[in-house]
Amino acid sequence: MSGLKENARRGLLALLGQRRLIMTLVVMLAVLGLLAWNEMNRQEDPFFPYRYGDIQIPWPGADPEQVERLILNPLEEELAQVPDLGEIIGTARLGFAHVMIGMQEHVYDTDAVWDRIRVAVARAEREFPDGAQPARVDDRQMDAHGIVLAVTGSDDLIELRQAAKRLKRDLYRIKDISRVELIGDPGQNIVVTWDDAVAEQTGLDAAALGQQIAARNQTLPAGSLRVAGRSVVLDPESEFTSLESLRATPVVTAAGDRVPLGELADVRLAPESPLREKIGLNGRPAVALGIVIPDNRLNAVAFGHSVREHIDGLRADYAPLTIEELFYQPSWVERRLSELGFSLLLGIGVVAAILFLVMGLRLGLTVSLLVPLVTFSALAVYAMGGGVLHQIAVAGMVIALGMLVDNAIVMSENIQWHLDQRRPLTEAVTRAVTELAGPLMAATGTTLAAFTPLLLSAGDTADFTRAIPVMVMLTLAISFIYAVLVTPVFASAILRPRRVARRDWSFAIGERLGRTAVGRPVLVLGVAAVMVGVAGSFFGALDRTFFPDTDRNQLVVDLRFPEGTHLSHTDHAAATLAAGIQQQPGVESVYRFSGFSGPRFYYNLISLSSQPHLARLVVQTDRVERLPELMEWVRATTRETLPDAQVVARRLGQGPPIDAPVEIRVFGEDRDALTAAADMILDVVRDDPGSRDARHRLGEGLASLHVSVDDARAAEFGLDRSDVTRALAAASRGLEVSTWRAEREAMPLRIRSPEGEAFPLGGLEGLRVGAEGVPLGEIARIETRWQPAIIMHWDLQRMTQVLSEVKEGQTYVHVLDRVVPKLEALDWPEGTYFTVGGAHEGAADANTELFRTLPIGGLLLVIFLLLQFNSFRMMGMVLTTVPLAVVGVIPGLWLAGQPFSFTAMLGVVALVGIVVNNAIVLLDRINRNRSEGQDLDTAITEAVGRRTRPILLTTATTVAGLFPLTFTQSTLWPPLAWAIISGLLASTLLTLVVVPAIYRMAFAKQAGQQ
Repeated sequence: MSGLKENARRGLLALLGQRRLIMTLVVMLAVLGLLAWNEMNRQEDPFFPYRYGDIQIPWPGADPEQVERLILNPLEEELAQVPDLGEIIGTARLGFAHVMIGMQEHVYDTDAVWDRIRVAVARAEREFPDGAQPARVDDRQMDAHGIVLAVTGSDDLIELRQAAKRLKRDLYRIKDISRVELIGDPGQNIVVTWDDAVAEQTGLDAAALGQQIAARNQTLPAGSLRVAGRSVVLDPESEFTSLESLRATPVVTAAGDRVPLGELADVRLAPESPLREKIGLNGRPAVALGIVIPDNRLNAVAFGHSVREHIDGLRADYAPLTIEELFYQPSWVERRLSELGFSLLLGIGVVAAILFLVMGLRLGLTVSLLVPLVTFSALAVYAMGGGVLHQIAVAGMVIALGMLVDNAIVMSENIQWHLDQRRPLTEAVTRAVTELAGPLMAATGTTLAAFTPLLLSAGDTADFTRAIPVMVMLTLAISFIYAVLVTPVFASAILRPRRVARRDWSFAIGERLGRTAVGRPVLVLGVAAVMVGVAGSFFGALDRTFFPDTDRNQLVVDLRFPEGTHLSHTDHAAATLAAGIQQQPGVESVYRFSGFSGPRFYYNLISLSSQPHLARLVVQTDRVERLPELMEWVRATTRETLPDAQVVARRLGQGPPIDAPVEIRVFGEDRDALTAAADMILDVVRDDPGSRDARHRLGEGLASLHVSVDDARAAEFGLDRSDVTRALAAASRGLEVSTWRAEREAMPLRIRSPEGEAFPLGGLEGLRVGAEGVPLGEIARIETRWQPAIIMHWDLQRMTQVLSEVKEGQTYVHVLDRVVPKLEALDWPEGTYFTVGGAHEGAADANTELFRTLPIGGLLLVIFLLLQFNSFRMMGMVLTTVPLAVVGVIPGLWLAGQPFSFTAMLGVVALVGIVVNNAIVLLDRINRNRSEGQDLDTAITEAVGRRTRPILLTTATTVAGLFPLTFTQSTLWPPLAWAIISGLLASTLLTLVVVPAIYRMAFAKQAGQQ
C-alpha cells in the first residue's frame, strides 16, 4: 500500500509540472461550458419515461356490466400476464372500456414492454364480441403539448376543423416538429336526413336506402389494359366524388320510380353527433392543435421562437379566422431557467465576495477563480454526456456552488500556511498537495457516496430529481481535481508569504472550542445528544408534503357531472361558470374544454379520455396571489349553481402526477357493499377540517331504455332484432351505411332522422321499422332500467376511489393522520377493505426506492473512510457526525415556514455529505499534529484552531450559494435551501466540538500510556 501511495504521489507531482497543459485544458473546458449554457438543449422539467399509457375500446350501445364482462375482464387477464406491469386500472362505462397501465418503477426499456402489451391486447381482441371496435393503445400519454394553438373566429365547426387540419399540415414544415395532434376535434360525417314522411312516400326505410347508396359508393379497382406496349389503367367511377354527385344519385322507390336523393333528403357535411369534445376560447368555439416538443432533443426556447415566426407568416392566409396561442411552454422554460440562472450568477458573486472578505485579496482571488472554472467545466461535461438544461439541473449547480470551493479553500489555506512558515513556494505547494490529496479525496468521496443513493434510485420521483445528484457529483469531482491541480497553479502566481503569520479571530475561536472539547468531552457529547433528541422529537410539528404546488399563475377547474350527462348540458354549465370567472378581478383568460380534460399542456396533468360528463376550465390570472381568492369564489359559486357536479379547483402540481393529494381506494366485489363502503369513507373524509372537494367515482347509476323484441311477432312482419337495432340507430345517432372517401380523409356516411339525438321519447312507440313501416310498439316492449354508471377495477378487482384536495395550510399527512384511524374503527361491509394512495403512496414509493439504494451509498462511505484512515475507530468518529446534520434542519424549516418535502429530504442528504467532509478534514489535521510529536490535547486544540476558518468559510460559502434559492419564485427549492442552510449552521458548530470530544475520549487512554 505504501508503494502504491508513493507512486501516486510521484505521478501527482509530475502532473503539477505540466502547468501550461493543465491551464489550457481547464480554460478550454470552461469555455465549452459557457457556450453550452447558450446552445444546449433546454426544457423546464425533466422527461419521464413512457411508463404510463392507456387502452381504449369503444363498444357502442353496450352497458357497463356487458363491457366489464366481455371486454374488461378478458383484456385485464391477458395484461396481468405481461411482466413488469405495476398497475392495471380498468374502467367500464356505457359503450366504452378504458384501461390505464402503469409499469414498475425499475423499467426503463419501456418500448419492449409496450410491444408485449400490444401482443396481449391482440390476444384479448380475439375474445371480444361483435360490435366492439379495435383497441387503441396510447403509449405516449406522458407527452406534453408544449405549444397549443387554437383556430377560432367562426361558429362553423366544420370550417374551424378544416382550417385546423390545414394548419396541422403547415406546421409539419417546421424543422424538429415531433407530433401535432388535433384537440377538440368535432369530427365530420356525411348526413342524409330521412324522415318518416319520405320513408312512407317511397316505401324505403333507412336500411333499404343505405343499401342503394352503399352499392354506388365502393372502391373497386378495374385493372388495366395493354395498349401498344403500355399499360392503361381502367378507372371506373365506382364511388361518389362530391356532395353534388351524391345528391344527384337516383333513389329507386318501392314503386320503381327514380327520384334524385337531393329531392327527398337533406344531404350535408356536418360535425359528428353527438359531439365528443368542445373547446371554448373566451366564449368563442375553437379547434386546437397540440404541438409535442420532443423531450431531451432540442432547445425548447429556440423551437418556440421558430414556431411563432412560422405562425406569424401564416396568419394572413387564414383570415378572417384567427390563430391564437392557448399555452406556450417555451416562455415558462425561459422564465424558469432565467430565474435559476440569475440565482446561479448571484450565488457566484456572493461566494466570491465572502471569499475576498474573509480570506483577503490574494487567498480570496486564488479560490474565487476556481468557482466559474469548476461550474462551467462541470456544465461542459454534463452537456457532452447528453445532459439537458432544465430547472433540476440548474438547481443542482446552485446546490453545488457553495460546496465546490471546500477543497480549494483547504488547499489554498494550507499552501499559505506553509508559505508563512517561510518555506519556498515550490516546497509549500508540494507539501500542501501531498498532505491534502488523500484527505480531500476521501472527503469528496464521502460526499459523493452521500449522493449515490439518489443517483441510483429508480422510479418517477428519482427520474424527476436525478439531475441534482448528477450535477452535484460531477461538480464536486471536478472541484477535487481542480483543487489538487489548478489551485497550486493559481497559488504559485498569486500567493506570497505574509510578513507575520497571523492567528486571526477564527483561530482563537477554534482554540477555545478545542479546549472546551478537551476539557469537558462528556458534557459536550451529552449536550449534543440532547440537541439531537430534542430536534428529532419536534419533527411531528413540521408540515410534511411530497411535492408542493407550482408557482404558476394558472388555475385548473375540473367539473364532473353524473354519468349519463349530455355534453350539451356539461358545456352549457362550464360556459356559464367560465363567463363568471372571466368577470373576476385579475383574470386574463379562461379556456373551456368540455367532454374531455383538454390538452396536456403541463407535465403534471393527468389526461382523461373523452367523457361527455367532464369539463375543464384553465384560468390564467395576472399574478399567482390571485389564485386562493379565485378558488374560494369558484367553490362558493358552484355549491349554489352546480349542486349536481363535483367541482375541483386547484393549482398545478409538481413532481410525478397523481389523481389527488388524498386518495383512498376501497375494494369489494359486491356493488352494494362497495357503494356503502365508499359512502362511509366519503363521509369521514368530507368531515375532516383539512379536506376540500372530497368526492368518489361511483356515480348515481345510469338510465337506459331497454327494448325487448317479441321475435314471434316481428317474424310475422318479416322483421328481426337487427331491423329494430337499425331503426333505432337511424332515429338517433344515424345508421352508418358507407364510407365517404371523396375528401382528404375518409368519414362515415350516415342516414339519420331530422331530430337525431333529440328524437322524442314519446315517438319511439311509433318508430317505423322496416320497409313496411311497422310501428316499434307492435313488435317490442320498451322499459326504463337503471344500471351501474361506471365499474372500476384495480389489478382485476372491483374498486372505487375517494379523492380529496387539501385546504391551504394543510397537507395530505395531516388529513390522513386524522382520517385513517377513523376508517380503521368503522364497521366495514363484508368483503370490502381500503388502501391509501395519492401523495402518500408516491412518497412511500420514492422513499422505498431511496432506501433500497442506501446500502450502496453506505458501503462507498465506509470504503472511502477506511481508505483514508485505515481505522474502524476513526470511521466511527466520522459517522457520529451524521445525526448532527439534522439538528438545525427541523427548527430551520419551521422558522422559515417551509414543509418537509421530498426536496427538503434531498437537502438533508447533501447536508450529511458536507458535515462528514468537515469531520474528515478535522480528524486528518489532528492525526498529522500527533504524528509530528504534539501531545493529544495540544494536537486537538491546534487542529481545531487551524481548521475552524476553512470550515466556517465553507459553511459561509455554502449558505451564500444557496441563499438565492430561498427567495426564488419556484416552490420546489426553498425547502431544500433552508434545510441545508439551517442544518449546516447548527452542525458546523457542533462538529467543531463534538468530533474533538469524541477523539479525546477515544484516545485518552492510549495517550496516557504513551
